[in-house]
Amino acid sequence: MTQEFLDTNQYSEISIMHYEQIFGHNYISPGGKEVADEFISTLNLRPAMMVLDIGCGLGGPAFRMAQKHYVNVDGIDISANMIRIAIARLKEEGLESLVNLKLGNCLELKDESIYELVHSRDVFLHVKNKDLLFEVILKVLVSGGRLCFSDYCLGQTKPSEEFDTYLHDRNYSLLTVTDYTKILKEAGFKNVHAEERTEHFVEILKRELLNLENSSLKEHEKYILQKSWMDKIKRADNGEQSWAWFYGEKL
Repeated sequence: MTQEFLDTNQYSEISIMHYEQIFGHNYISPGGKEVADEFISTLNLRPAMMVLDIGCGLGGPAFRMAQKHYVNVDGIDISANMIRIAIARLKEEGLESLVNLKLGNCLELKDESIYELVHSRDVFLHVKNKDLLFEVILKVLVSGGRLCFSDYCLGQTKPSEEFDTYLHDRNYSLLTVTDYTKILKEAGFKNVHAEERTEHFVEILKRELLNLENSSLKEHEKYILQKSWMDKIKRADNGEQSWAWFYGEKL
């Protein structure tokens, strides 16, 4: 996945603004602020903890972690459009002393043994080389550090031709929950746990459809996004697509 591909397609500036109509101000992942808070509540954050947020997007989760738990968050995103907007929002939030945001590719991180937690929300689907991804993450974590992330996954039903086309057009790389767990263990993570949350995902998608209906977008813009959301619900219901939360430790 390249910066140019994302910034000129899925994460063009206009697309980001459209997504915010669904996810909420500063958010770009399923469930917006509500699910961000739910996910963050599972992380056992402590003041002054060093956190890396991979694919920080518009900064919403990073801001919440800093505001609620006084952790230090380094956010990285490969989309220049995202980071430009996120840095402006960071200044609005007044969190510059706790949150640092930068443009970059997470696969190129060189730091070692820096972070107590790596957080990511629905980002790793953009990364084809999962082996390298988890190798890098393991290196940046301190001993006892944790990786916690959510992601789109393949379900147990064979993907339809329509779903295959969607994955190709988005340049997504999805795994089953089982394969994700296996790769995490092979990378060296211990106490790996996966929580399949597809039913929750469908509930979120249905709520977001209501947000979309009540948004200020034009009718043709709503139609395009409504179709995309309805397709996700259909794939989840028929077992092609799932959603899961993952946890692993560096011992």
